[in-house]
Amino acid sequence: MSRKPGDLIVKDPSAVEPYGFDYTTWLAELGSGVTIQTSTWSVSGPDALLTLSNTSVLTGSLKTQAYINAGTVGFRYTVTNRVVTNSTPAVTDERSFSVLVQDR
Repeated sequence: MSRKPGDLIVKDPSAVEPYGFDYTTWLAELGSGVTIQTSTWSVSGPDALLTLSNTSVLTGSLKTQAYINAGTVGFRYTVTNRVVTNSTPAVTDERSFSVLVQDR
């Protein structure tokens, strides 16, 4: 499920769900044939219980995705995706969204 930078996701601690970003428009503005070369994900928050798995680059190297796992009820985390393009010189972008863990 594609997110917008700054979105807030409410997630159950037992849920394992895919989230990511669609970089299609941004990449097209950089030039024809520019795609995502690398994608890295990170989580910051009050503890280390919210984790990421199965990170990938999708759809012709234009979108990214990570599965969000676990988390502590009542805690809010920031999930960040950093991409680097295949262009010369390479361009770097970073986008984040928040995850609030609540029993649903």
